[in-house]
Amino acid sequence: MLLISILALFSFVQVHAEPPFACDFEDGTMCEMENSLWFDPQRPIHNFSLISGELVPDKEIAPSKDHTYNTSSGHFAYWHQPFDSPHTNMDGCLSTPIFELTEHMCLTIAYYIKSVRADRNGTVLSIYMKGCGFRPLWSIRTDDTLGWQTDEIPLVGHGCNVTIWFNIMADQKNSVSVALDDISVDICARYKTTTTPQPTPSRSIRFTNNISLLAIVFLVNTNYLITS
Repeated sequence: MLLISILALFSFVQVHAEPPFACDFEDGTMCEMENSLWFDPQRPIHNFSLISGELVPDKEIAPSKDHTYNTSSGHFAYWHQPFDSPHTNMDGCLSTPIFELTEHMCLTIAYYIKSVRADRNGTVLSIYMKGCGFRPLWSIRTDDTLGWQTDEIPLVGHGCNVTIWFNIMADQKNSVSVALDDISVDICARYKTTTTPQPTPSRSIRFTNNISLLAIVFLVNTNYLITS
């Protein structure tokens, strides 16, 4: 009976290990993300940099607040193209470190795009994954996202090492700002059973609320064996 109780306890405890990648940029780093691709020698024209809303160079089109905390002191990855800038097939590129992809994983992101001229739909933000094959994951073409937006993107494949990169192509006859925040690779929301709200990425181990009840059941069964 004791062994059965222990097995029942562990079968109901959900352990949520740290995600393979999570970055809200609040530790003062780019979380080992790089401007360019590890497998491509081509360098982007303009780099993403770590910045806050109070320090952005172009306050007309840049975010005034971050997505994580919605404050001017919060940080995000920021990319800016001035008017009449040179143009290539990779005006901006930010890539994650290589990580192992497992089943039922999704990429979640917060993104922001705004241009001085909002009549061109000339800025394209695309996301790709290399490893488990090569896959385009997601793309948007716009001049203005009307503030921060979020999305969850399924990652197909598992059991291989991958990298994800964010690619920008922008109209050179426009001044453009692009920002990324709260980038995370984790179990897709529809596969999570916990109802505990998790507004920001966390690297700690989480347990479901059922553990307290199950612990009581375990102790009752143990006491029953002792008294028997």
